Amino acid sequence: MKQPLRVAYVLKRYPRLSQTFVVNEMLELQRQGVEVTIVALKDSGEEVVHEKSRALQASIYYFPPASAIPLEGWALRHHEGLSGEPRWLGLDALGGEETREEQVTWIQAALVAPLLKKLGIDHLHAHFATRAATAASFMSRITGIPYSFTAHARDIYHESVNQKALAEKIERASFVITVSDFNRNYLEALIRSEGRSGQIIRLYIGMDLVQLRPVGGEWEPDLLVSVGRLVQKKGLDYLIEACRILKEKGRRFRCLIIGEGEERAALEGQVAQASLQEEVSLMGARPHPEVIRTIQRAAAFVLPCVVGEDGDRDGLPTVLLEAMALGTPVISTRIAGIPEMIAHGQTGLLVEERDPVALAQAVEELLASATLPGRLGESALEKVRREFDLAENVRRLKGYFLSGGEGA
Repeated sequence: MKQPLRVAYVLKRYPRLSQTFVVNEMLELQRQGVEVTIVALKDSGEEVVHEKSRALQASIYYFPPASAIPLEGWALRHHEGLSGEPRWLGLDALGGEETREEQVTWIQAALVAPLLKKLGIDHLHAHFATRAATAASFMSRITGIPYSFTAHARDIYHESVNQKALAEKIERASFVITVSDFNRNYLEALIRSEGRSGQIIRLYIGMDLVQLRPVGGEWEPDLLVSVGRLVQKKGLDYLIEACRILKEKGRRFRCLIIGEGEERAALEGQVAQASLQEEVSLMGARPHPEVIRTIQRAAAFVLPCVVGEDGDRDGLPTVLLEAMALGTPVISTRIAGIPEMIAHGQTGLLVEERDPVALAQAVEELLASATLPGRLGESALEKVRREFDLAENVRRLKGYFLSGGEGA
């Protein structure tokens, strides 16, 4: 009897409420007959856990904590090699230019690597190009198991990203997935500039169109909804300023912002200063089913993403795709891969980043029209069905796991 494909997902933290797309991907792989194992560097410690994480039938293994790694002792013992252990497990295998974090990750990878062989893992796949991909690369070097990773946004654009190390990870990988053509073009230019090569495949994040079906029910014609971590790149301060402009014009509306993050205090202060306490509510983190129900009720979903001062940005925000799959009209900005899914005036509305006046105008245009919301929602839903179907995109991903990216 033929053995199923066994894939180990290498993640920095697990479970993560903000990474529903990773859980959806693993669940769909299981539905398509793949045995999925999770190897995480650490537990997220989050109190709110996505219900789909509980449904995932996967063994979960955690790296030994970094605080427990005897770095100096390991380097000393393994430089000469322990009896019965190959020399290449020592830190000297890294080449001498690694950071302390990379040294710790190498040792963690060496400790976990025997488990991967015991489990019969065929392929390693990491999400995000930073430490998870580093760990996957190291475990691949130690075990010979091929690896790949999915690159998203912060992990490739943030000013802290080591571009040389990123290019090396791309070259060592069997293939690299990224979530937009914008990202692919950026990464291809990066590896050329670093004198490296590699196979980079654009594969859109898939949406579970069975669960994300537009349904009739309660609908609020003046409700605006935004969902995301409360961080600079989401542009939520511009949404609040747009709300101030709308109120000043006499437009009736409510705006719910769902999410948690470091910008909460600043955003709360902005709401209070603009006297928007009756119109704008910061809802905090919410379970995913509640988020979906809230988006379904909305007249518009608004996410005015920006490129942060540190270079961070969204690549292709999953929550925008979820809103489109629900038939809710979307408004966003012309950055990164967003124009690949939102064609202005066809599948949503786009404005320039950091322009609250244009954002307010787009919201007003949508709320004032009797026909525009329905037309945009229907066209967006059709685009998601055509290009972002979870089952089809995961089928392609499974094929890449089997072929090492050949045929992409």
